[in-house]
Amino acid sequence: MFPFGDETTTPVFIRGDETYTSPYKGPLPQSISSNTLADPVGREIHLELVKNAIKALRTGALKKVVVSRRFSVAAPESLVGTFFELIRQFPRAFGYLWFHPVAGAWLGATPERLLRYQNGLAETVALAGTRAVDPEQDKPVWTDKERQEQDLVTQFILEQVHRKGLSPELGPVHDVRAGMLWHLGTEIQVKASKEAALELLSGLHPTPAVCGIPRDKALEFIRLNENYCREYYTGFLGEVGQEVEDGFEFFVNLRCIQVRNGRAYIYVGGGITSDSDPESEWEETRAKSTTMRSILTNSKDGLG
Repeated sequence: MFPFGDETTTPVFIRGDETYTSPYKGPLPQSISSNTLADPVGREIHLELVKNAIKALRTGALKKVVVSRRFSVAAPESLVGTFFELIRQFPRAFGYLWFHPVAGAWLGATPERLLRYQNGLAETVALAGTRAVDPEQDKPVWTDKERQEQDLVTQFILEQVHRKGLSPELGPVHDVRAGMLWHLGTEIQVKASKEAALELLSGLHPTPAVCGIPRDKALEFIRLNENYCREYYTGFLGEVGQEVEDGFEFFVNLRCIQVRNGRAYIYVGGGITSDSDPESEWEETRAKSTTMRSILTNSKDGLG
């Protein structure tokens, strides 16, 4: 588990002493409530943050920046039950639950692969843009802003690949569904040695999907304007040597919950460009937070 970029949050390494594998035959995913949490204070803070981001973007210093917020609700009665609810809702995501005496408990189900390496092949995905699922439509309708956001992520990854002297292979841009949200994704593959793949991993984090472009300017903006420390949110985590001895697979830590001192902390954010609308960005964070809040509520029924 690697943090977003804060020097005070250290990486956590957990050795797998025992491995247990079993098919999971839980109930079908429950419907997610569409009710959103009223938060007038949080709304004003986030609107101001987005407005400041747009102002910085229009000066030319930034092309894109990802801003986020954190809020808390009462912790669930059962963390294991919450974990089971997560994997029921997101069976194709990388689900995890772990506890550390310093970092506390973290759990999540992230759909975004940062980098997978196995048998000489490194694989990643440029994932960006968000639309809520509309039950009346089979596919989402994307705006130019969302397509531009996803293209910026793709171009950043390609730049990092070329810097390492590697040759990428791109798949087509396609729709990716994650729960009640749609994203745009482009699969990217690279033939590489393990050493080159590890160098690429270092170059990719943090990606524009969680930070911005240019990365150093975006990081500076986030540190000066976000009023909290992200810790492991938008960092990355995954497994090393599980499928093959020299392989690894890391995911960006999105759609996650931190549990500490009786509170469950939910993290949500979105990519901002010069064409962003502050009110729309606020509504996007509300839509994202609804999913995690509903899972916390469903998990209190003693599941797991």
